[in-house]
Amino acid sequence: MINRFIIAGSFAIFASAGYAENNIVNTGSESGGFNTVLSMIADNMNTNVIQAGNPVIAASHFEKPNVLTIWSTEWPGDTSLPKPDINGNTIVALQTYETIMCSRQFTSLADMDGMNVKVATWGDSPTVDKFLTNLGKANNVKFSIVPYEGSGGTTRGYLGGDADTIFTIQTRQAKVETDGTCFAFSAEGDLDFAFIDVILSVNASSQAVTNYRNTVTELSETEAWKTTFDGTVTYIINDENMSDVVAKTNAAIELNTN
Repeated sequence: MINRFIIAGSFAIFASAGYAENNIVNTGSESGGFNTVLSMIADNMNTNVIQAGNPVIAASHFEKPNVLTIWSTEWPGDTSLPKPDINGNTIVALQTYETIMCSRQFTSLADMDGMNVKVATWGDSPTVDKFLTNLGKANNVKFSIVPYEGSGGTTRGYLGGDADTIFTIQTRQAKVETDGTCFAFSAEGDLDFAFIDVILSVNASSQAVTNYRNTVTELSETEAWKTTFDGTVTYIINDENMSDVVAKTNAAIELNTN
C-alpha cells in the first residue's frame, strides 16, 4: 500500500510538472505570420493558441501564468500600447523578417520614376510610412499606402487588385508572385528595412522560459520551420548570445521609436 502510494504520488508530481499551464497568445491576425509561428509552437506543446487579434487584447491575458506571445519591435515606441518587459530573462527568440517589394505593373524601382504608386502594406505603421517616404524620395516616386492589418491582409488586398504593388515580408513571396514580379529585397540590400519580432515570455517561470527556448530551438531546425519561414532568421537566446540578442532587440526598438 505504501509503495503504491509513493508511485501514485510521484506520477502526480511528474504529470503536474509535465502539463504545467501554458498560455500562447497571438497578438496578430489569424491569417498573419504571428499566428503561424505560435501555432507551430502550440502544436509542438500540445496546446492551443488564444486569438487576441491585437496587443491590447493580448495584454488582458498577461496576468495568466506562463504566457508566450510575439511582440513587434515597433510597439514599444507607441505610448498607447502595453509595455511588457523585454530583456534577457523574458526573450525566448527573435525572428527577423526580410522584406520585398513586388508588382504586377512594375519590374524595378527605376520603372516607377516620376510615378504615384499605390502600395499595399501595413497600415498605421509610422516606421513603414517613414521607410516608404524615404525610399520614394531616393527614387523619385510618390508612394501612397493602401493599408491592411497584418501580412495576410496585405497579401489578400494585393491579390484582390486593391493595389498593383505590395511591400511585405519575404515569406509571402510565393503567393504574391502568382500575380506579379518581386524585384526588390532587403536580403539583397535593395531595401534598407527588415522586421524584428520578439518571441516573448510574460509572467513565466524560469523553467517555462527554458522549455520555450528548447521548443523553438527544436522547431527551428526542422524542414517545416525553414520552409515556412524562408527569408527569416531565428535567433534563440542562450547564455552565449544573450547580450547580442538583447542589443539587437534594443536597436530595433530604438529605430522604430525615432
